[in-house]
Amino acid sequence: MKIINNLHNGVHLKFSIRHKLFLTILLSSSIVALSFYFVLQWNFDRGFVNYVNNQTLSDMETLAHRLEDFYSEATGWDSLKNAPHLWVDLHREMIDRKTGGRPVPDDPHLRPPPPPPHMDAELLSARSILMDRDKLQVIGGPPHGEDAPILRPIILDSKTIGYLGLFPSKELMDARDLLFVEQQTKSFGIIAIIMLGISILLTFPITIHLLRPIKNLTHGTRDLIRGRYATRIPIVTEDELGRLSKDFNILAMTLEKNETARRQWIADISHELRTPLAVLRGEVEALQDGIREVKLDTLDPVHGEILHLQRLVNDLYELTMSDIGALTYKKVPMDPLGILEGAVELFEKKFSEKGVALNYEPPTGNQVPILGDPDRLHQLYTNIMENSLRYTDEPGNVTISTEISHENLTLIFADSSPGVAEDQLPHLFDRLYRTDSSRKRTGSGAGLGLAICTNIIEAHQGTITASRSDLGGLRIDITLPLNS
Repeated sequence: MKIINNLHNGVHLKFSIRHKLFLTILLSSSIVALSFYFVLQWNFDRGFVNYVNNQTLSDMETLAHRLEDFYSEATGWDSLKNAPHLWVDLHREMIDRKTGGRPVPDDPHLRPPPPPPHMDAELLSARSILMDRDKLQVIGGPPHGEDAPILRPIILDSKTIGYLGLFPSKELMDARDLLFVEQQTKSFGIIAIIMLGISILLTFPITIHLLRPIKNLTHGTRDLIRGRYATRIPIVTEDELGRLSKDFNILAMTLEKNETARRQWIADISHELRTPLAVLRGEVEALQDGIREVKLDTLDPVHGEILHLQRLVNDLYELTMSDIGALTYKKVPMDPLGILEGAVELFEKKFSEKGVALNYEPPTGNQVPILGDPDRLHQLYTNIMENSLRYTDEPGNVTISTEISHENLTLIFADSSPGVAEDQLPHLFDRLYRTDSSRKRTGSGAGLGLAICTNIIEAHQGTITASRSDLGGLRIDITLPLNS
């Protein structure tokens, strides 16, 4: 059993895709060449037999005219009955007239070529038949069991005096015919062998050309396994392998971007954790060295940094759970505008204490139904308003408006200065991303709020975009699909 397995594995290793492709093309070419040989041979055999029969029918016209003269001279067919030698002599006379009837010289080099194989007198007389006007046999005719002959009327003085018939040959009997067919068969075989040789010579470059994209894909995949995400492979065809090569390059580019984002993610997290930890260490060491006394006032910064770390860890946990799909969403029919009104009420006091006006006019009319998670949508509104509260200078202004269509609900959050540069707008929803000092962090945010908002919106099949506000600050547009 072990030997069989080793042989089996050896066969798999030996016959690579290159060998399989080569053998497949070679086998297909061989089948085509053999099919060409047999079909051509069969068609030639059948066509040559038909040619011999048609040529014999044409030559029998001379015999028909000779039989007309014979009938006139002998006043009937009685002298031909039971006279097979005379029947053969009439065929020989026809052949002599067809070939010229010249005497045969003694010198073999001066002798004319022999008559065609189908012009042999004895053979031809055996395949011919003479019938009287009533189609009764006079003489000739092959053994029983043959098909009906092809008849030609013999006419004398506008009257039918008999019929000359020929039994078509179904196969070649004469040695010269067989020799000619054998020569043609050899020629067909040589042609088939030449075709097979040409196909073998063409199989090598075709196989190499077809396998070139696969070889590039193999090397590129190995480079990706080694972590070389900058790998790109050339696109040499426009077929399925070419499209596969394009998809490979897209995959490599995506992996490269993900690797860059992962490294930036780790660096940003390290930076976010380093700052509060450094503050905590400094405060604790100051208390240990007696530089600062242990009082409620001295413990407040320590407590604030601990809360900052706790919020950061909680945000990271929620974002990670959302990425892997572990963040639960309990979707029910609900009114998102009612959740928004509750969130606005919670933030009115905070905005007022900072000196920023919060303006929201809920639309009049019936509720706007969607299928969503009330808790996650409340978290969405909270994160956006927390972001506006943190970055809007006082005295400032924040407005919340709604647009309702037949299919979607759009919520627009717009705040006043400072604004965001145009090139930074696409990155606002990146994790741990912060803009320049014009919207510097004044609180303890970690830059994860908008990233969490993106995941919540995607879970509700909506969209979220950022643009510049007419008030001079940032505008966030949220679109949620309505229930049908």
